[in-house]
Amino acid sequence: MLENEMSPAMVDHLAAGIMKKYNEQLLPAVQRMLPELDIQEAKSLDDPNRNVLDEKAIVHVIARDKKRNKYGLIIQVGSQEPGENILEVANAYQEEIIYGGLGGSPEKEFKATYVIFLCRIDPFGKGKPRYEYYGGKYNKETHQTSAAPNVIFINIDGDSKGYA
Repeated sequence: MLENEMSPAMVDHLAAGIMKKYNEQLLPAVQRMLPELDIQEAKSLDDPNRNVLDEKAIVHVIARDKKRNKYGLIIQVGSQEPGENILEVANAYQEEIIYGGLGGSPEKEFKATYVIFLCRIDPFGKGKPRYEYYGGKYNKETHQTSAAPNVIFINIDGDSKGYA
């Protein structure tokens, strides 16, 4: 790495840090990620001064639409690590929302919840700019499907096939 270049992890943390600290930057980002929701407010729940490079670049967000409906989001900036299963990471974030709530809010207070990944590398190698998974989470032990956050993977790799 050259002295004047930043590593991808540093770029991820810089982007997450900007979203955490400046809600005026977070709002347009959330609006672009979820254009169908007419989001009018977005607030980071994270300490803007906490950005640790050996942790994932994550932003926890409460957003509201024009009708004041409440949405909960966990946004991970950056791709999965080599050998990491991104779907397992998504499941862990889903459980954080379902069992831990966001900002002290249980999942039932939200109109909808989302786990969003801003990926530097196409997470599924299909060349699509966006992958969306809606619905529930299947529990292998109980064989039941429960409500779960929507999961969106946004492929920001501009060199992938599928871009116009």
